[in-house]
Amino acid sequence: MKLTVPRQDLADAVAWATRVAGGRAQLPALTGVLLEAADGRLVMRATDLEVTAEVGVDARIEAPGTALLAARLLAQLVARLPDGDVTLADDGERVRIECGRAKFRVRRIPAEDFPTPPALTAEAIEGSVKAHAFSRLVTQVGRAAAAGEDARAVLTGVNLEAADGRLTAAATDTYRLAARSVAFERAVEGAAIVPARALAEVDKAIAAGGGADVTVVLDAGQAQFRVGERTLTTRLVEGPFPNYRSLLPDASEVTVVVERAPLAEALQRAQVVASAAANTPVQLSFSEGGLELAVQNTEAGDASEQLPAEVEGGPLEIAFNPRYLQDGLEAAGTERIRFELRDGLRAAVIRPVAPDGEDADDLTYLLMPMRVS
Repeated sequence: MKLTVPRQDLADAVAWATRVAGGRAQLPALTGVLLEAADGRLVMRATDLEVTAEVGVDARIEAPGTALLAARLLAQLVARLPDGDVTLADDGERVRIECGRAKFRVRRIPAEDFPTPPALTAEAIEGSVKAHAFSRLVTQVGRAAAAGEDARAVLTGVNLEAADGRLTAAATDTYRLAARSVAFERAVEGAAIVPARALAEVDKAIAAGGGADVTVVLDAGQAQFRVGERTLTTRLVEGPFPNYRSLLPDASEVTVVVERAPLAEALQRAQVVASAAANTPVQLSFSEGGLELAVQNTEAGDASEQLPAEVEGGPLEIAFNPRYLQDGLEAAGTERIRFELRDGLRAAVIRPVAPDGEDADDLTYLLMPMRVS
C-alpha cells in the first residue's frame, strides 16, 4: 500500500471514524482503524461491534493495499502533522507516514480479526431526510434517552418509525419524553430502536458538512445512515419500546406562552442554588400576573424570579427537575415556548411556538413533575 492524501482531508476523516473505535477492547483489532486503498480512494473503517463508522476520501494511490493501525494514535498523529500532503506507505510490519519533514513508522495491527458488518438485506427500507432537519430531530429528541449502565436497554435508544411519508423519532428515560417527526421521502413503513449515541455520531457527520441529505436505512437487526462520504452502521436495540403515545395528554387546563431565553436564563441562575443539594426542584407558579420561578434549598438558601407570560387558566403551581426543564427549553429552540398543563401532579408538555406566519416543529417534550413536600 502506498498513497498520498491531503492532510486536512485525512485528519477530518480519521477523527470522525476513530470516535467509535474501542479504546480498551479486549480484541486488538477493535482498537484500530482499517485503511483500504484502491481505485483512487482511501476508505477508513472503525468499529466497537455495536457501531461501525466508514468514511472515504480521494487519494493518489500508487499501490493498493490494506492496513490496520491503532485508531487513537493515528488520529492524534495526523492532527498534529504540518499542512501539506501526507504519504502512507506499507513497510512490512509498519506503515510509514510522512508529511513535510515529519516522518513516522507506525506498527500495524493484524487485520485478520477486524470484523465486517453484515450486508443489508433485500427487505431493508430506505429513505432520505434533509440533513438539517435530521440534525434537529436528533438533537431535540435524543436528549430524552436514558444514559448510564443501569438504564434499561430500550430506554438508551431512539425509536424511529417510518410511516405515511414521515419519520417519527421518540425517546424517554421515564422522567421525560421527546417526540417529533420530519418528512421522509418514499412511502415505506418500518420501525427500529437506534442507540442514541449512534445518532449523535450521525449528527457529527452532518456538522462536518457531509451532504444535503441523510439516507436512512432500516433493516433486520441494524440501521445505516449515509451522509456524503460518511456511513454509520449500528446494531439495533432489542425489545419493545414503551407505548409513548398513550402517555401524551389529550387536553390541558392551563396554557402558558413565555419567552424562552429569559426563562432559560432565570433557570440557570436558580440552578446555582438548586445544585447545592441533590434532587432540588424548581417550582413554577402560573397566574394572571405571569410566571414566578422559585428554588428553596435548606443548605444554600432560596431564589425567585418573576417573568411576564401569557397565562390562560390557572392559577397553577408545579415543580420540575431543573436540568430536565432546561433540556426541554433547549430542545424547543424557538423564541417563545408553550406549556400545556393539567395540574401540579400530572405531566406537563412543552412545545415550540413559531413566529407569526411560520410553522412550528411538531416537537412534544413531556416532563413529569416532582413532588414538593
